[in-house]
Order: sequence, then structure tokens, then C-alpha cells
Amino acid sequence: MGNALRCVAWSAWLLVWASSSALAGPPGRVTLRTAGGPVRGGPVTFGHVFKKGDIRQGLLVAARGARTQVDVKRRYDDGSVRFAVVSVLLDQPADRLDVTLSDGVADQLARPVSVQAADLLKTDFDAVLRLRFPDGSERTASARGLLEAAGAKARTWLDGPVVTEWLLEGAPADKQGRGDEDLRVQFHVRAYAGCQAVRVTVVVENCLDAWAGNIGYDAEVALGRQGALAYQKKGVHHRRLSRWRKDFWWPSPPPRVDVAHDLACLSESGAIPNYDRSVAVAEKTLAGLAERWQRCGETDIMGSGLLTKYMPTTGGRAEIGPYPKWTVEYLLTMDERAKAVVLGGGDLAGSWPIHVRSSKTGRILTLEERPKFWVSGYRDGDRERPLWKPDRAPAPPPRTADSKSHPYHLSPDVAHMGSYAYVPYLVTGDFYYLEEAYFWANYVLLAQWPVPRQDARGLLSDQIRGNAWGLRNIADAAFIAPEGDPEGPYFDKRIRENLAEWTKRMYGPPEYNKMGFWGIRTVSDARIQNAANPNWMVTAPWEHDFLIWSLHHLTELGWAEAARPRDFELRWRVGAFVHPQQYDPRLAAPYRMVVGEMGADKKVTFYDDWVTLGRENARLTKPPKGKSNPAYDYSAHIALVSAVDAGFPRAEEALKVLLELTGGYTGYLADPAWRIVPRRSPK
Repeated sequence: MGNALRCVAWSAWLLVWASSSALAGPPGRVTLRTAGGPVRGGPVTFGHVFKKGDIRQGLLVAARGARTQVDVKRRYDDGSVRFAVVSVLLDQPADRLDVTLSDGVADQLARPVSVQAADLLKTDFDAVLRLRFPDGSERTASARGLLEAAGAKARTWLDGPVVTEWLLEGAPADKQGRGDEDLRVQFHVRAYAGCQAVRVTVVVENCLDAWAGNIGYDAEVALGRQGALAYQKKGVHHRRLSRWRKDFWWPSPPPRVDVAHDLACLSESGAIPNYDRSVAVAEKTLAGLAERWQRCGETDIMGSGLLTKYMPTTGGRAEIGPYPKWTVEYLLTMDERAKAVVLGGGDLAGSWPIHVRSSKTGRILTLEERPKFWVSGYRDGDRERPLWKPDRAPAPPPRTADSKSHPYHLSPDVAHMGSYAYVPYLVTGDFYYLEEAYFWANYVLLAQWPVPRQDARGLLSDQIRGNAWGLRNIADAAFIAPEGDPEGPYFDKRIRENLAEWTKRMYGPPEYNKMGFWGIRTVSDARIQNAANPNWMVTAPWEHDFLIWSLHHLTELGWAEAARPRDFELRWRVGAFVHPQQYDPRLAAPYRMVVGEMGADKKVTFYDDWVTLGRENARLTKPPKGKSNPAYDYSAHIALVSAVDAGFPRAEEALKVLLELTGGYTGYLADPAWRIVPRRSPK
């Protein structure tokens, strides 16, 4: 592949890889498809991310026979567009429409008037949430009422002649107008031109830092002034620090329009890894994914979808990796069944008890507000831990003594955290997913013990894999934060603090060690039984592979400072594959790797030559007979691909050795979720 991957046209739904910038297409290309024949008047809104410098003058949208609107949400520091939300209304019947996004200046015509709240209020539109509690009380919230009360001050997410979306918020209130002290309701009201297609997103939260416990209720949503029942759910147990979402269309759902992004364009922006687009995801795989989603029984509000309820569960899982497996399958195919799983998972990310909203600001609770706050706090006398109110309704008990067995109990864990809302936001531009990305990124910080976190500094002190996945979520949230949102600079500051701290500790002076080892543990801490040398110090290479990838991902998002800690660790990661006379490359990706010894004085002496490293690791892990895959080849692969793209010395040689050992993309390396390939051309 050439240095710069370029966007090219879809042909029979196959992506063609460009080999040089001479074949470059526009910075963005999206295909809209309809089902059941040509559609006219069909509304669609999607998000799109762009490479720095591609869209400098203005974002031009070419869509034959359609009205279009652009809402730019974020620009790069050079003024070019980073992320925008694009809306399209099909004015001419079509069952397929290619939408081209390019750089240029639009015709200077008078700006059409945006869709106005007054236009919508002239109709019979309404969406009413009604909550009935076990004590017989009832509280409601009305989208129409909130829009009328907000008037001209109503906050908008989209604003133009094709569509306006208002973000409305309030507490459900009783008949006397007294709002609930714990619950909050959001209505995201998206009205397309003519107000004949209105999407309303209902979000109910138990997320305030007033620390409410479980709340039980029956929920229903009615649409229009006539109050037509659109949704009903009895016996909802709304766990603390969680929220739920449901979407509705008024007066009726419009024809479905499917959106297919060009993965080459998304990848070139650096926002998405360079997944191997030669991988063909089988129809059987996509059908099986859709079937699992339908059968899991966890897709309604407060459900967990396909995620593991007890997140600390060990072992390989589809949601663990740079991005979840089902997300990669969707990106490679743009299949609507896979997309439904990806977006459904993004919706249900709200079910987890990790969302903390500040009562004071209405935004995420920051470390700047509560420097010593610890959401996982349990120590007596710690005034900064949550002081939970009693449950307003008893949470359902576990079916067995093991609390993991009950669907109500969802246990988050930074070390086994996936990415749930970032890609959904990139492809939809939906406000709910943006806030989910914020909440999950902030949970990474709030879950760290304040002492090693250094309070508001936000230093990560989790397991190495937790630092990797947590850093990814923080960086992704900072990257997509719209201009003006305080979350952008807030997360950016924590990223830079962590990178500066790691760089200082790695490079010194004095330098931590010359081989690039990091995150060491004793054999006892690592639970290695009958170790040949009880004084060994070890690492888990696969965890560091995750961190190497995450640091490289940050460099692709624009944090150049991430290169130095990445390159520090690449010393051993590349070196383990390119010194075959001293170190057996079959042991280059084991479960544990010996890196030094602890002396009687409790000081660590690192091994600093490959002969010693080779000898000691052969004592810890018996080399396999003949040609055999390294145990954790899939994690080593993403680290070495990062090294190749970074231009790290001998990285291409190391990657070649790994693929020779595995016989190519076999075994776990055949999994598309780990099939990230170099962006750089081989030398």
C-alpha cells in the first residue's frame, strides 16, 4: 500500500485499494441505499470524519436530487474540518444515491431559514414520558412542554433548512409540578423540513452526583397530542449512575435509508485503524451476529446487549481489542445488520453504572470539581467517596449467591473495557453517543485511586491493559469533542499529563532501562508457580502490546508526544523478533516475559542484553518444537504494525518474522478485529 490511502468509488460493493495519491478521490464518499423501491422525501443524517487539511475552504456535499445540510462540529488547529454532521432529504425518487464530500466554496446564495421551533409547535407533535412508581405516584415530562418553555433559548445540536435538532432537558414532575430529585429526562427532537418526519430520542438518567440508589418504575412513552402509546415497559429497575435511550418517529416512521461509509476515507483520517480491507466477512458471520443479538434477551432498556455483564471476566472476548469485533465487521461490510448491533450496543452502553453528571454544571463530573473523588471508593472516612442514598426500590436479588448471575448486576472494569460509543458517533453524529463517549472516558479517570492518580492530574494507575484501553477511550472522546465543549480541553489535559509523566519516568535521567521494559511484577504478583528463579521480575508482553497500539493510535489522532513512550517500549517489542541467535523469536510473544531480577536490597537489575534475556526466558517458557506460533501473536501483530508505521528501526523485519512464524494470517490473526495492516509502504 502507498503511504497515503485514498478514497475511491464503490464498485459492486467492493473496495478498491489505491496505490498512490494520483488515484485519490474526494475526502469523503457515502452511499445511501433504500429498501423496497425508490424513496422520495426520505430523511437521513450521518457523521463523517476527515483527515487534517482535506477540507479547508468549506465542506461541499454533492447529492443529486437532494437537499443537504452540513453542521461542522470540530476543526483541526489549521482550521480544516475534522468532523461534521451531514443531513440529506431525497427530493427525487431513488433507491441508491452516492453522496460526495469535498473541499470547496459553496455558491453565495441567501441562507435559507432553518427549521423553526414555531413550525413544529404548529403541529400536533409531542412526546410524553410517564413514570409510575411503586408507591402509586406518577411523574411525567413532555417534549412539547420543554420546547415551549425554552423558546428561543432552546439548545440546538443541528440547525439548518433541512433539519433542526433541539436538546431539551428536565426532571419528570408530578401533578403539582414538583420535579423528581434524582431522575432527569432528555428529549433530542430532530425535525426535518416540513415537520412531516420528526425523530425524538428519549433519554432517562439516574446519573446525578446526588448518589441515588436503584429506582423502580413502570415506563411508557406516548406520541402526539392524542397520546398514542408508542412504548411501555413494566418493572424497570433503574440502577444508579445509568441511563437508557429509546428512539421514536412522529407522525410515522419514514422509509428506511441505509448509510454506507467508505472505510478507506474513514481510515485515512487516522480516526480508525487501517483494517485489512481485503478481509471478506462471510454472510454466515453477519447472519450469526444478527441472530445472537436478537436472541440474547438483553436489547431493551437497561440491558447489556452482547457485552459480558461481569466486565472483569478474563479471557478473549469480542468486545476487547482496539475496537470490538462486531464493530470491525460492520466497518468492513457496512452491513445494516452489523450496524444495528454496533448502534444498539452504543445505546445500551448507558446501562452500566459509570455515568456521573454534575448537578452544578449539568455536564460530566470532572476531577477539577472533585480532585479527590473516587467512584470506586470504599474506605471508611473517605469523604470523597459516593455516599449513596437508600434504594427507592429494592434492587432485584441475585438468583444465586453469585451476584454475577443476575442480569440486573453489571460490573464495569477499566482493564477489560471496550469502546462502545466512539464509532457509533463517527458514523451517525448522534449527540447521545457523544455523551456516552464522554461518560466512559471520564469513568476511566474517576475509577483511579486518587493517590497515584495525583488527584486532578488524572494519572492512570490501572493494569497496563487498563491504561491502554482507558487511554484509547479518553483520546477518542477528546478527538471528537465539538468546539466549545469543555470536555475537549479537559480530556486533552489529562492525556498530556499522562504522556509527560510516562516520558519522564522512562527516559529519565536516569533512564529506567535501556531495553524499554515497563510495568514489571514479581513472580509472586504474577502468580507464577515453581519459578526457576524466585527473584525474577516479569512483564505481560500482550498487555504492553495493547499499550503500544494505544500510544500509536494517539499519535495518529494528533498527540505527537505519545511517540516517545511508544518508542521506549518498541525497543524490546521489535528486538525480541530480530535477534534469533540470542533470543528465540518463538518466545517473543509469551504470556509472561522475564526482564530482570530483584536483589536482596529490593532493587531491580534489568537484563540489558539479548543473550541473557534469551537464556532466562527459555527457563521460564519452554520453546515449542519446530515452527510454531508465538502464543500472543495477535497482540504482537498490532504492536509491530504500529512500529512499522512509526518508522521504528527494524520494525518491518520484525513483522516479517512474526508472519513467517504464523504462516501468515492464520489462527487468531485471521480475526478481522486484529487485522490492522501498515499504512506505510514497505522499503
